[in-house]
Amino acid sequence: MKIIKISDAESCADGNIGYDIYFDNNTDQKFIGYLAKLGKIKIDNTFDNPYFKIIVKGNFTLKGSIGRNFLRMIVPESIFKQIIKDFEKYISNYQNKYL
Repeated sequence: MKIIKISDAESCADGNIGYDIYFDNNTDQKFIGYLAKLGKIKIDNTFDNPYFKIIVKGNFTLKGSIGRNFLRMIVPESIFKQIIKDFEKYISNYQNKYL
């Protein structure tokens, strides 16, 4: 799993920045489980593609649907550059360990 694109999200809550993060493959349960190690996960299975939300307290929130090739990251504006850099490293580690 590689990040192929990071773009600004269209709108976000006040004081936060949103990024849409695109991958070279669709997310699956294994990958979402890896991301869940970062914080607390909530999964809503009432949709055709289960919706997930991962909260990393004090840092960021990830949300998206399993089976899609992107997710959204909500980051406090004051720390967004370091968070994105750290997240890219974390995704790189997934690729090295699990693929």
